[in-house]
Amino acid sequence: MELQKLVDLTPNLATSAMPVEQVSRSLRRRLEPVLVRRIVAEYESGATTPSLCQTYGLSKTGILRLLRDEGVVLRRQPLTSDQVELAKKMYESGQPIAAIATRLDTSYNNVRQRLIKEGVQLRPRGGSLAS
Repeated sequence: MELQKLVDLTPNLATSAMPVEQVSRSLRRRLEPVLVRRIVAEYESGATTPSLCQTYGLSKTGILRLLRDEGVVLRRQPLTSDQVELAKKMYESGQPIAAIATRLDTSYNNVRQRLIKEGVQLRPRGGSLAS
């Protein structure tokens, strides 16, 4: 009985050594340093985040975290006014947002959010203008 009381009072070293917050697995630990350098080099030479995600099978959040951790200055590429006008014309002529994003070399969400900001009435997903 006394022994059990002592055991209960003794801190569990395995749990006390761990920080209170759980540390998620680091993407950097799972990737070889050579691969990390290649991803950084491709991004710095103009590769888009979606293309890196597809090439390396990583999430956008993971890619962005990796780039930030490596000290890369992230580029934010808002659509230019000419691109916005082109996107509006393409969308209003029945083109899907995905095709517009591909044409403008940007993300689906970037185009969608800008169309909404411009007051364009969006079609239901998978829809197009009736001919």
